[in-house]
Amino acid sequence: MVNVEKSVEAKITKLETQSENKVMDLAASWYIAMQSKELGKKPQAIQLFGRPLVAWRDKLGKPVIMERFCSHMGASLAIGQIIDGCIQCPFHHWRYDSSGVCVDIPKVATPTTDVIPSTARQHTYVTQEKYGYIWVWYGSVNPLFPLPKFDPAESDKHNYMSYRFFSKTKTTVLRVLENSFDHHHVVVTHNLPIINQIKQTLLNKEDIKISELSIAKEAWFGTVMEAQIKSYAGVGAIAKFLGLNVETWKTRLDAWPSGSLGTTSFNGQQKIRVLSGITPISENQTTWHLLFMIKKTGNLWLDLLSYIVFGWQNEVAVSADVVIWDTMSAKTGQAFIKPDQPVLKFRQFYQSWVDKAQ
Repeated sequence: MVNVEKSVEAKITKLETQSENKVMDLAASWYIAMQSKELGKKPQAIQLFGRPLVAWRDKLGKPVIMERFCSHMGASLAIGQIIDGCIQCPFHHWRYDSSGVCVDIPKVATPTTDVIPSTARQHTYVTQEKYGYIWVWYGSVNPLFPLPKFDPAESDKHNYMSYRFFSKTKTTVLRVLENSFDHHHVVVTHNLPIINQIKQTLLNKEDIKISELSIAKEAWFGTVMEAQIKSYAGVGAIAKFLGLNVETWKTRLDAWPSGSLGTTSFNGQQKIRVLSGITPISENQTTWHLLFMIKKTGNLWLDLLSYIVFGWQNEVAVSADVVIWDTMSAKTGQAFIKPDQPVLKFRQFYQSWVDKAQ
């Protein structure tokens, strides 16, 4: 009987391993599972990386992301309860701690001589909660680089106004990520009123001091876009009052394999810092999260108008991209021109981190 039980357990373990290997073609990196405010005291069913998962908080309030279906009989832990800092299955009341290990089986249901099976465990992910998001590491047992720093949402947040939004789209993670490096579409799709052309420069890791990076050097991809523009938000009295009838526009992007930090300046003065992150729901279901931190001026009315213009204008711009992404071909194309080089270089960078995923 014991040998039969061990044989069954071995088969189950093999099936679980095979299931775990059926993953999306994603870069090893940090991804957003959800906004912090979305996860309260009750477990919540989520889909991430093409897998059914459950999100919950332990006794310290730390978020836990683990596989959803109980290793015993497959009941959904998302309809279970949090008891003594553990998640309890609704079916037979097996309890799992934040590491995914079963720590208790009710004695009324099993002989006192029985031990908890070694296969009574749930796969869990490394998580961090920062900047109003719950982040999950994907691609290896331990993170290969730390989550990038974004001081405007933490130590320096008193100098900024936050504008947070997200957009769901029926396309791949790579499509969304590479969009930030496609300066050609900024002019054509979003009608940025430039004079002449946008100059885009790929930054070289050897030319950038490590102290200047908020992203680990080995996981960093950087670019700068610059142009002379007529105005950022149109012409007229409001644009002039906001100081948007500017002459120069500059945006620097410091990216990691699944997101980026952006800094936009007008006439050499910083106006906006942006945190961009991704939720990979399934192969062609992606959520793009954007946190805009708009620099305060000290003038209440000027700040209010800046908040409306910078926040609303960018949300409208993203909506225009989503309409296109939702109808795009799954293929990435084959005819390219010189302005496409930053996108193609980013694809190579992204693929190098896909190759690192285990």
